[in-house]
Amino acid sequence: MTDLPPLQRLLCAYAPAAAREWQRLCWQLDQRLAAVARRGGDPTIAAIRLAWWDAVLVEDDRAKGGGEPLVEQWRAGSRPVGAAAAAEQLIDGWRLLLGPEALNDADLEAYARRRGGGLFMLVAGEAGAAHEDALRASGTAWALWDLAAHVRDPGLATRAIALARDSRPDALAPLPGGVLRPLRLARAVILPDLRASRISAGGFALAHYGRLLRAALRG
Repeated sequence: MTDLPPLQRLLCAYAPAAAREWQRLCWQLDQRLAAVARRGGDPTIAAIRLAWWDAVLVEDDRAKGGGEPLVEQWRAGSRPVGAAAAAEQLIDGWRLLLGPEALNDADLEAYARRRGGGLFMLVAGEAGAAHEDALRASGTAWALWDLAAHVRDPGLATRAIALARDSRPDALAPLPGGVLRPLRLARAVILPDLRASRISAGGFALAHYGRLLRAALRG
């Protein structure tokens, strides 16, 4: 199975036990799609790989995906209402990074809304419907922060973190605990970076761990 980066792994530890396996799967799917987008090479091949994920997660094509651990886990249990639609948005977000043209700010915002909004709604499951606006906006900021931390182009990273800052996630309605607690903590972890327009290479540092612990102690 796809391993998780340290921050996502820690976030999963704060999920309720009953939701932990599902949330880990959602983060793993995002990482698998990220690997497709990062692989480089012919964009057509990457698009075909993303279309495969569309077929198994969104269209539920049972002729594909047998033996793939993440797909088997996706199919094994009962998925939350809206999971397929959120997965489609997540895939579409990553697809936006595959074009041959340089990304402008509108492209970056569209990528972040789909990848981040889709991911946060997927992680939230059925608890997400009551907090959709805050989740989608938080996910958008997260996706821009994460992109800035991992791209090699300094100019692209700077634009991504500026867009995340300008989205003002600190002004959003607070997210409750329970199933949504990991996403509330994710927002708390990235906010200081956004306020300072600071790019965190690799997406995780000791400072983020400290922020996570402090936010968790507050509830």
